[in-house]
Amino acid sequence: MIEDLYPVAVQYGVDAERFWGMSFKEVMIQTLANRKNRIDEMKFRAMMDHQQANLIAFAFNDPNKMPKPEEAYPFLRDEKQKQAEQAPEWKKDQMQLMAQAARVKAFNKLKKGGTEHGT
Repeated sequence: MIEDLYPVAVQYGVDAERFWGMSFKEVMIQTLANRKNRIDEMKFRAMMDHQQANLIAFAFNDPNKMPKPEEAYPFLRDEKQKQAEQAPEWKKDQMQLMAQAARVKAFNKLKKGGTEHGT
């Protein structure tokens, strides 16, 4: 019986060598999981293809109204937010310190330039 399942299981992504060490239940679970993954991947590709077609229509008909990538693909926006949130606290402090130093430097330069012109 399990010999009859071999070609189908391999077709659905079960490793040919691992197959012979698996029970019937394990083969069925792996086969069904691989099938579900393929279906999910096809759905994702279909959504991406549809979105790409929409963007092509924007680019062709009205490029000025073409949405930004983050608007067209919301998962990009989520990824950028995660990266921003992952910035360590010391990095934020360092950026604030550098910005403050730049302001002081600009102020000193302005002050130095102002006194030279006043004399």
